[in-house]
Amino acid sequence: MNKLILIATIVFATSNLFSQNQKYFESGVETVKKPWTDLNFYNDPDNFQFAIVTDRNGGNRPGIFTDAVSKINLLYPEFVLSVGDLINGYTRDTAQIRYEWDEVNQVIDDLKMPFFYLPGNHDITNQVMAEEWEKRYGQRYYDFIYKNTLFIILDSNDDDDHSLTREQTDFAIETISQHPDVRWTFLLMHHPIWTYDTDGRFEEVERALEGRKYTVLAGHTHHYTHENRRGQNYYVLATTGGGSNLRGNYFGEFDHITWVTMTDDGPSLANLRLDGILPHDIASKETQLLADALANNASMQHVLLCNQGEKFTDGTLYLNFENSGAAPMTIQLHFYHQHQLIIPEPVTEVTLDPHGKRIIEIPFSAPSPKSYSEVEAIQIDWQLAYDLPEYPNFQLSGKYNLEVVPTKTSFLTPQIPKFLDNLTVSAVHPYDNLKTVFNTNLLKGSEEKVTGVDEIEIEEGGEVGIQLMNDRKQHTSLESRTFEKITKLHKSVRVRNQQEGLQYSYYEGTWDKLPDFDQLMAISTGVATDFWVSDYALREDHFGMVFTGTILLEEDGLYIFRSRSDEACKLFIHEELLVNQDNVQEDFKEVGAIALKRGLHPVTIHFREGIGRERLRLYFKRTYDNQWEELQVKGRFYH
Repeated sequence: MNKLILIATIVFATSNLFSQNQKYFESGVETVKKPWTDLNFYNDPDNFQFAIVTDRNGGNRPGIFTDAVSKINLLYPEFVLSVGDLINGYTRDTAQIRYEWDEVNQVIDDLKMPFFYLPGNHDITNQVMAEEWEKRYGQRYYDFIYKNTLFIILDSNDDDDHSLTREQTDFAIETISQHPDVRWTFLLMHHPIWTYDTDGRFEEVERALEGRKYTVLAGHTHHYTHENRRGQNYYVLATTGGGSNLRGNYFGEFDHITWVTMTDDGPSLANLRLDGILPHDIASKETQLLADALANNASMQHVLLCNQGEKFTDGTLYLNFENSGAAPMTIQLHFYHQHQLIIPEPVTEVTLDPHGKRIIEIPFSAPSPKSYSEVEAIQIDWQLAYDLPEYPNFQLSGKYNLEVVPTKTSFLTPQIPKFLDNLTVSAVHPYDNLKTVFNTNLLKGSEEKVTGVDEIEIEEGGEVGIQLMNDRKQHTSLESRTFEKITKLHKSVRVRNQQEGLQYSYYEGTWDKLPDFDQLMAISTGVATDFWVSDYALREDHFGMVFTGTILLEEDGLYIFRSRSDEACKLFIHEELLVNQDNVQEDFKEVGAIALKRGLHPVTIHFREGIGRERLRLYFKRTYDNQWEELQVKGRFYH
């Protein structure tokens, strides 16, 4: 096509579009000047509008999603997308699964436009639910094109710890490569997996998107966030009926519909609260930092010091506030009047500088000594706020009831009450205006007190306690912990013809807590070369496993172990129960310590899976190192 023809074509296309914009318009106004701006109506047939609904479940609040559907019908988008969690799920009961889908689909069926499904973790929790999904909706991840705009719908439940399988990653990359000329690409998923460790697979998808314009949307967190990543907009949507504290716009906690208008310049997003309209960047990284600062201070971190003696006469409340935000924070406190206590300054207002700290001191007293059980609680009205023109009404407020009793602190560290040689015991707290009093050897009855230091060194086992005290001799309650000095390390054992891996026994049953596996008959046995329990289980839910063998440690030392398993785990070394992560409260502990010689040591692991993820995770470190190391079978466990 020569230049003349090309120019003529462009002029014709432009003029055709302009006439198309005008062809539905008629008016009897004949004057040269018109009572309107222009006739370039926004009705390009290539542009369109669609809506997105987000989490309905994860703490469903009845009626919200139904209200959203009715309001979408008033707006008439061309279609509606979901980012998942439409049903409650987390069950293998097929009748219950069908009931939950039928219930939500009764609402969705009222929509006057197409609805596109996307699976959340509540929608697909196990294989039974996955089969129901595929029976109803076919594929769990897919793509479609509408008016030269590519939509890629992903299943972020497709791998352990919310990620993408290799197969789905390849699907996304291939879909992107097959459509190089679309004007925009939307990538939707339930979990914001760009914040997860996907072993580099999501980064592969992002690299495939380089050089094109795209938008990424997710849900799951129930907190709205916008960020610019790789020069593109990434959104985590809030809720459309799912569980939320509903603290407001800047906290990203509200019920909404995301309204997207596809324009020549790309998508324009607006968040339609069910009670208002919000811009696309209403909650951002910047507001999140400010909101976190307000939320952290809303816990009213404090210590209450009272007079010595059995009856209350006087006390002092110390409230600790830390402004991690980049703007001044205003703190307002109003103490309700009551007849039992005298509060000389019932109203307090202070401004806390950015990244500043402030301890507010509130003294009070009783006209006459009173039993602690007779003293009414102190009631506080509080408000935390930022005065920022760009973020009006950025605040949190509430009421706080404070029981008048000396605070039982939790400042003693370390948490692990075992040590090999000498041990430094510290009191870690922000109240540097108060003195720390250490009490040692409380078990032996001979009490020794050390005042005005932040830490002490102990050489022998025994009980250590702390109290905070001010110049008026008021104090907190006694916090204590018994520390055990380990004088003997467990010796290593010898294993003939050792082989890598752990022997395992597999059981099936429905248990509320870890059963006594010795009383059960194993269904299968074998050797495990990793902790991916789904590799050895014969079904997805309601099973248990016992792993036995030895663990190899390279150095003498005090070792600390912990578990983050789903549902439950117990770890024994030398038959000593170190970790008891179970749904039973007596002697419950997720972290345990044991002193071990270099070499091999007998280990037993009990695991229980109920429903949901099949996840066995164990970690360890030496003494009080900062970094935990995840335990892998390879190179560490033998039988």
